[in-house]
Amino acid sequence: MGIRVTIKNNTSKRINKVLKQYASKQNQWVDTVGSYFRNQIALEMTISPPSGNVYREGTPTEHIASSVGNAPRVDTGVLRSSIQYKRLRGESGVGLVSTNIEYAERLEKQLKRPFMGKNSKAYMNTLIFGKMVAKNLGIK
Repeated sequence: MGIRVTIKNNTSKRINKVLKQYASKQNQWVDTVGSYFRNQIALEMTISPPSGNVYREGTPTEHIASSVGNAPRVDTGVLRSSIQYKRLRGESGVGLVSTNIEYAERLEKQLKRPFMGKNSKAYMNTLIFGKMVAKNLGIK
């Protein structure tokens, strides 16, 4: 007769716990950065300089548009208020910032008024912010 010692691997419980914690931090990062991006878009539209064409559009007040390279200036506020963020269900760590306004794409691409795309100040500011937040959450 001898002595037997059984060694069991207990890492699967720890791995599952770590994966849950990581998914939670990942969702926290996406929510924080997605909301920040949405707010940056609205801010850039609000502070965009009045350096473009002047429009009267049948009302007593005039609207001075932005110039090429700047976010579109707020006129009625419809576009700015349509920008929304949501985390996509069923996909951990995936969020979406969007607008359903049909002229948004025309402003961004054809009229070269970047406000959401990779050439926008909001996008660039959010990249920097996202890296900072990732460090604070322990995500690399």
